Amino acid sequence: MTLPPATRTQPGSDINHSLGTNGLIVVCKRDGFVEFHDGKNFALQEEMKLPDFPHEVVLSPDRQKAYISIYGNGQVGTNTEPGTRIAVLDIAAKKLEGFIEVAPFLAPHAMTFDKAGLLWATAESSHALVYIDPARGVVLGHVETGTNRSHFMAANADGSKIYVPHRQLSFMSVIDTATKQVTKRIPDFRYECQGVCTAPDGNRVYQASSARPEISIIEAASDTVAGKFKIEGLGEDFPPQLNRLRVSPDNRYLVVSYNQSRAAAVIDTEDPARQHLFKLEKGPMGIAFGADMKHAFVTNHDEGTISAIDLGAMKLDRACQTHLGPETMAFY
Repeated sequence: MTLPPATRTQPGSDINHSLGTNGLIVVCKRDGFVEFHDGKNFALQEEMKLPDFPHEVVLSPDRQKAYISIYGNGQVGTNTEPGTRIAVLDIAAKKLEGFIEVAPFLAPHAMTFDKAGLLWATAESSHALVYIDPARGVVLGHVETGTNRSHFMAANADGSKIYVPHRQLSFMSVIDTATKQVTKRIPDFRYECQGVCTAPDGNRVYQASSARPEISIIEAASDTVAGKFKIEGLGEDFPPQLNRLRVSPDNRYLVVSYNQSRAAAVIDTEDPARQHLFKLEKGPMGIAFGADMKHAFVTNHDEGTISAIDLGAMKLDRACQTHLGPETMAFY
């Protein structure tokens, strides 16, 4: 297969991939806490209780604010008490500043910033994405996706396009953030859409199947599937499961977490056949990278820990404890 190139990039080129050594923000869904850890030794510095069921975190492009979605009590398709708020945190003060109310839109989950500085969030139970003026904290409008399976999303590096896989369905929507329109639906993913991420050089989008250990590579210029590859070592009896993906800010590695298989794969972006599979603890989910590009970090949702993968030695390094249910995290 001929794949779009994987060009090395300078870390920091992606407006939604925060880096830094000052600290690490961890959102712990099950216990309903957000934690602030030291960015080097990972000691807990501060914690605060949020409304029940916080899920995702994204930092503002200036890294002054953190936004955390309050999703609701359930999962995709079974969220019987959907949330309507996004918490806003002052990072320097480590304080809750307030909430953005998205009602009548329901179940905000994934979030991202676009090139104009607007905050986008999936409103899963309302079959839509909303876009928000973060300065005023108000919803400006929405884009309908036509399905309540819009759980994850990822913007390209400059925030001009958003890719929305419709979880457990077989297509992905592409949204132009300038026109606020769905410009394309990429069809025919064989084994149900799940996680998604974009490459910082702007050439690729990666989409993971929930029913097979298979990754699709999409050429971002044409928004067409350029090829697929399999994650080796997960077995033929692979159970359908939650997964997440993230590309390192230097565009060298793709990391994929597998929730039920208790595993994470590290893939060389230049040659996807070069892979390393790591057995982690219970419920791997969120992924982040250290500013020095030496480690990838993966939350273990059901264990209440974060695992560190040494990318040079390709071995598990260390872990730190969190409240139960760490789902997502971000360095600043």
